[in-house]
Amino acid sequence: MGKSIGTYYLNRFFKNLLIAVVLISSFVQANFPNKPIKIVVYTGPGGLIDITARKFASVADKYVDATFVVENKPGAGGIVALKKVLQAPEDGYNLYACTKSNIAKFIQVGGRDYVDALHWTAMLMADPECVLTNVKNDIYKWNDIVNNARQYPGKQNWVGPATGGLDHVTAMKIWDEYGMSAKWIPYKSGGRAIAALLGGQGVAYVGNPRDALGKPDLFIAAVSSDERLAAFPNAPTFAELGVTALNKEYMWRGFALKAGTPPDVIEWYTDLFQQVTADPDWKEFWEKGGIDVEFIGGDEFADIVKQDVETFEYYLTKSEIVSTSGKNGLSKYGEGTPLILLTIGLIIVMVLCGYFIYKSTFATTLGRIMVIEFFLIMSIIFYLQSFIFPVSSEVGPAVVPRLWIFTLVPLCILLLINTLRNKEGIEKAGTRIDIVLTFIGFLVIYLLMMHYIGYFLSTFIFLITGMIYLGYKNKKVMITTATIWIMFSYFIFFKILFVPLPIGKWFEMLF
Repeated sequence: MGKSIGTYYLNRFFKNLLIAVVLISSFVQANFPNKPIKIVVYTGPGGLIDITARKFASVADKYVDATFVVENKPGAGGIVALKKVLQAPEDGYNLYACTKSNIAKFIQVGGRDYVDALHWTAMLMADPECVLTNVKNDIYKWNDIVNNARQYPGKQNWVGPATGGLDHVTAMKIWDEYGMSAKWIPYKSGGRAIAALLGGQGVAYVGNPRDALGKPDLFIAAVSSDERLAAFPNAPTFAELGVTALNKEYMWRGFALKAGTPPDVIEWYTDLFQQVTADPDWKEFWEKGGIDVEFIGGDEFADIVKQDVETFEYYLTKSEIVSTSGKNGLSKYGEGTPLILLTIGLIIVMVLCGYFIYKSTFATTLGRIMVIEFFLIMSIIFYLQSFIFPVSSEVGPAVVPRLWIFTLVPLCILLLINTLRNKEGIEKAGTRIDIVLTFIGFLVIYLLMMHYIGYFLSTFIFLITGMIYLGYKNKKVMITTATIWIMFSYFIFFKILFVPLPIGKWFEMLF
C-alpha cells in the first residue's frame, strides 16, 4: 500500500515537472530573444564579413529590442566558428556569419555534411566578382590579357587569396570560358595579393570591385554583372566582352542558424533581415561599393548553397585540389585495400607479438620489436590516409606529415636491425617488458583526452608524461620541447595549412 502511494506521488511529481518544463520552454520561445545573441564570425576583426556582422548589429538595433554581440572565432578557414555554432543548442542565440567562401572550405576538408547541419537563413548581399589589373603593366585591358594568355599558355600569373577558394574557382571558370590557361599564385590575404599585383608580380587579381576603391593604379578589366555597376560605370561586363555565362559570379554574404532552430525563431530573424535589407543606411553603405543589396532566404537561399556545393566540388576535383568524391587515400592502391583491413592487420600483428613475448626467452627483445612494428604499421596507415588531405598549394596539409613519416620509417627500420643484431645484450640489460603495454595504454588515454580537451592540451600532457615515464628528469627541456611542438602544430597545421585539429568537446561548449 505504501509503495503504491509512493509511486503515485512520484508519477505525479514527474508529470508536473514535465508540464513545467513545457510551459517554461514555450514562454522562452514566445519571448525570443530574452538574452544576448552571439554573431559568430569566422575571421578576425576588420574583414568584410566582420564588418557585415557589426553593421547588421547596429542597423538591427533600430527595429528590435535585442542585444547582439559579435564574437570572432578565426581558425581552420571557418571550421572553428562553425563548430562553435553547431555545439550550441538550436535555440537561435548563435548566428553564424557566413560567406560563399565557407562552402569552398567545407568541400576542401570533406565536410559536405556541414551544409546540411545549418539552416541557411538569409543571404543579404551579392558582391560581384571582377578581374583587377595594374595600369602600369604592359597589358592591363581585358582583350590584351586574353590574347596574351592564348599566345603564351600557362605563362601568366594571376594572384588572389588562397588556393581552392571562391576567387580561384572564379578564375578557373573565366579561363574555361575564354579558352585560356594561366597560373594561380595564392597569397594569405587579398591585401597581400593586391600588393603583389601592384608590385608587378602578377597580371591579374580576382576579387570584388570595392577592392579598387582608393587605389588609382588598379583597373577593373571585367566585372561579373548583368549591367555595368552604377558605382563603377567604366568597368565593362563579361557580356560586353563576349561571354554571357559569367554574369552571375558573386560573393554572397549572409547568416545561418543551426538546423533544427524553432520555426518561430526563424520567422523572427526573417522579418528582421527583411527590415535591415530595406534600411536606407544599410543600402547606402554597401551599394557605394558596387554591391547588390537584396534579401534571399528560406528554400531559395538553400538552393543557391547547393548549387555552390556542386560547383566547388566540380572545380576542386577537376584541379585535383580535393580527391575524387567517394574515394579515400587508400583507393590509389586499389579498391580492395580499405583502411579496415590494415587496422585488422595491425591488431593481429600486435596480438601475435604479445603472445610471443610471454612465450619466448627473448621477451625484452620482442617487446622492443613490438613497439617498432607498431610505429611502422601506423606510419603506413597515416601515409595512405594523407592522400585525402585537402591540397591548398604546392605545399599542402599532407606534406608535413609525410616528411615526418619519411623520417620515422627509416629510423624504425634501423632500430629494428640493431635490435635483432644485439638481442642478447638487450636481454642482459633487462629492459622492462611492461613498457609496451604502458605505451599502448598511454595512446588510448591520449586519444580519449584529445576528444574532450583537444589536440593541443592533450598532446602537451602526453609529451610531458611520456618523457617522465622514460626517465627524463630535466623539467625545463621537457616543457620547452613540448611547447615548441605545440607552437609548431598551431602555426603550421592549424593557421597556415588549415588542418582542422580537434579543439575538444569541453572547450567547444565553453567557447
